[in-house]
Amino acid sequence: MTDFDVEQLIKQIKELEAELKAAKKYGLVWDKENTKEDVVLLCEKYIPTLSPVKELNIKNKGISHCLIEGDNFHSLTCLNYILQDSFDLIYIDPPYNTGSEDFLYNDNYINSDDTFLHSKWLNFMQKRLSLARNLLKQDGVIFISIDDNEQANLKILCDQVFGPQNFVNCVVVKMSEMSGVKMSHVEKKLPKLKEYCLVYSKNRFFYSMNPIKNNRLDNLDDFAKYAKYYSKIIVDKNKPVEEWEIVPLDKYLKKIGKTDLSDKEILKFKLDNAERMVYRTNNKSFEKIQCDKPVQKIISATGIEYIWWEGKQMLFLSDYTTTFEGDLWTDISTINLNKEGGVDYQNGKKPLKLLSKIISTVKNKDALCLDFFAGSGSFGEAVLMANQEDGGNRRFILCQSAEDNDIAKTITYPRLKTVITGTKKDGSKYSDGVPASLFYYKTDFIKNEANTEQAKYNLVEKVDALLCIAENIFEEIERNDYSSHFVNGNDRHLFIYNDYYNAQKFEEFKGRVLSTKGEKIVYVYSSDNNIDETLIDSEDVVVKPIPSKIYEIYREIVEDIKRDE
Repeated sequence: MTDFDVEQLIKQIKELEAELKAAKKYGLVWDKENTKEDVVLLCEKYIPTLSPVKELNIKNKGISHCLIEGDNFHSLTCLNYILQDSFDLIYIDPPYNTGSEDFLYNDNYINSDDTFLHSKWLNFMQKRLSLARNLLKQDGVIFISIDDNEQANLKILCDQVFGPQNFVNCVVVKMSEMSGVKMSHVEKKLPKLKEYCLVYSKNRFFYSMNPIKNNRLDNLDDFAKYAKYYSKIIVDKNKPVEEWEIVPLDKYLKKIGKTDLSDKEILKFKLDNAERMVYRTNNKSFEKIQCDKPVQKIISATGIEYIWWEGKQMLFLSDYTTTFEGDLWTDISTINLNKEGGVDYQNGKKPLKLLSKIISTVKNKDALCLDFFAGSGSFGEAVLMANQEDGGNRRFILCQSAEDNDIAKTITYPRLKTVITGTKKDGSKYSDGVPASLFYYKTDFIKNEANTEQAKYNLVEKVDALLCIAENIFEEIERNDYSSHFVNGNDRHLFIYNDYYNAQKFEEFKGRVLSTKGEKIVYVYSSDNNIDETLIDSEDVVVKPIPSKIYEIYREIVEDIKRDE
């Protein structure tokens, strides 16, 4: 062993001793010194940023979403510049670290005989989860799919990153069909039927999960499917509610000489005559509700749904209860997953039903959502489908590495394109398509100059993509050597100016801003994060500085890398 090896060993021992003594009574301690990632160390010399790949943009109106190609540590670093405390929901399906070459680390697949198998995985996950935590809103939540190989380690790691007080659930998810599983005499253990989904909030004080309801009637068309549960109530305002006459639907059908009604007839029967619909607590009584004004929908404190309509009669749902999902999800089917998304992905797709459940736990229908292990893009499709189903305006940002057969371009992107356009790569129909747009970016780098001012100058020339994502304004109108102009629809504009010291150019730029109609967000170069907001004095203009804050966040991340945090 050389002197250098001895010195390194002594350094490791001292660092481990210090960590063990540092008030850490419970938690994970793993080897970090020998598991440095090349992609992480790269950030000490170069500033990660994003560059647009315009030829891959998909413009189909609707809400704008993003796909970022590149190592997710670099993608998360870029998102930290602009979107800290912004995401409502993060979902990830990281490598399960089975030892069967499913985990790529420093350009090498990790095998089960690697003595640092778990240490490398923990080092990999810890840095990304720390960056992800910064991105969550105070009431935000992260769902992490995992299996038995790292579930125990991940739980303790998440306790360290998010705090044990912010643990929400460990959901057990059925991921195999029992009928297709055979006992292995070689492995001598029970067949694997389940995986897990760890759930952590940013701050439990603010977080509130939207309960997942079973048997919920989500829209009027569904009412017809449950006709047998309905009765007519003959409204008599001269009598108390308890004395109103109840006429079950089957008796009503006999009165009108029919044995059955079509779905459309049932729906018309209900809506033509219904004054209000009430959940009935038992066969003889139901809650008395004042109904001075018709209300579309009300949820009581106990979670019972009340739906009211104007009319001469009232319709109510009897003997039909709404139940709530627990932490055991057994209704997830993995059959025919290859048909989802119109792409063939052998590394495993997550079922859309699983992801739909996860999305439904977030109350905000305008949620900003992130998946930084995008894989085939299942989460992106699930977000698009959720918006279609309930009229939400959720946005997603997906991050996928370009490594491993260029998955971002060959799998993730084609799937999203198929879902948005409704047409598969071979030209066959997948669906009717979705009104949505996708903007494609790649991670890029700028040298971190020793001269801080020079580094900032270099950075300001590459911030357009970051600011477009931050402001959700993507359509490029004009770009020259000192300014850019982007628009979202016709009413929101993004202007970026990077040559503040040229007075003549600035006056020309200012004139273009003031002559543009609509809301205008203007970014102007500043070396100290301060800007004179009266530079462009107009009620519909907001002036912001760049890129000093971005550079400060970058430096903080680099310092964390050096401290191994």
